[in-house]
Amino acid sequence: MSLLRNGIRSAFALRSSASRLGSPPFLLQSANHFSTEAGRPLSPASALENPSVDPFLQNPGTAYGKLFGNTRHTLKTDIINMLEGCDLGLEDIKFNYTRGYGPVAVLLQFPSRQAYDNAFKVIAKKGRLYRLLMANRSEWDLQQPFYGKTVLVQGVPPNAQLDDIERFLSGFDFDSSSIQFIRQGMPPNSIRTAVVKFASQVQAMNALISKNGGFCLNNRVVMRVIQ
Repeated sequence: MSLLRNGIRSAFALRSSASRLGSPPFLLQSANHFSTEAGRPLSPASALENPSVDPFLQNPGTAYGKLFGNTRHTLKTDIINMLEGCDLGLEDIKFNYTRGYGPVAVLLQFPSRQAYDNAFKVIAKKGRLYRLLMANRSEWDLQQPFYGKTVLVQGVPPNAQLDDIERFLSGFDFDSSSIQFIRQGMPPNSIRTAVVKFASQVQAMNALISKNGGFCLNNRVVMRVIQ
């Protein structure tokens, strides 16, 4: 017991001496570094306040990516087949287009960071034409999904009116009030295109199969489904 009391007195005297002599704070607080609190992980609030924390770790249940290298003819099923084993479904894929519906990138929603890492490895092995970058939740939320129900009727003549498009697509379930005309490409090689929204993906694909290459007035048109 005497040895214990002497040890306590010595430690107290050393601490008091260090305080009087103005010793650096780390000498007074060094014991805190060995407390259990030092080993605790950052709370979600602390992670958000700390910019050095990996954004994926802030929401470990979901990861987002942006895939570059897709073409006008790339389908969601093409992405799923290429990234087989990365736990992607049709609802986890959104295509990003320009205002003229030119391809920009594909936004991907992965169920975990591990699935994202697996996709990165797969692309490195067999998808050399593609490039995968990190994305965030806000990019995913802001991207409008098309669900494969929007069709471009490309090459309609300059004098074509709404009723001409309606007659051309007669027999299919589409929203006639959705028809819009846009210009694609740069003059003098730009083409006139009608954008049409169908009731379902099945209706859009049926129209594509039946009417692609057909004639609207005197022009042969090409049809494309927006993913």
